[in-house]
Amino acid sequence: MEEEALLREAFAVRLEVFVKEQGVPEEEELDAYDSEAVHFVAKDTASKKVIGTARLIQKSPEIGKIGRVAVLPDHRGKGVGTKIMQAIESFARARNFRYLELDAQLQAIPFYERLGYTAMGDIFLDAGIPHRKMKKSLRRTEMETTTT
Repeated sequence: MEEEALLREAFAVRLEVFVKEQGVPEEEELDAYDSEAVHFVAKDTASKKVIGTARLIQKSPEIGKIGRVAVLPDHRGKGVGTKIMQAIESFARARNFRYLELDAQLQAIPFYERLGYTAMGDIFLDAGIPHRKMKKSLRRTEMETTTT
């Protein structure tokens, strides 16, 4: 499937989740960052349709910002969001990003915490929905080994 068609399907998932389900104004959902972002999609193995999506924007040579993480309701709780986040992290590590940031809706914070993200700062509104900033270091820690 061509990239433009995949992107249209990703946007359709976002419109379903953010605009229809959560009431975000459509003009706020699709924005100028979409043209510079790297978009990630998850497809249903049976139907081959896009069921989840997210985007990554490079804020600096070392920092990426994840956004617009969305999974269709029928596919939630099945690991789709986790697989999308793992794909983003692999992509970011391969490009030597040191950190990933995101703005999490409050109900999604436990999901991101399970993936190693830490909430920081105050609650703020984005499109009328409460959020908190979250961050994760992508540096691999060297394990110390000892011999006895």
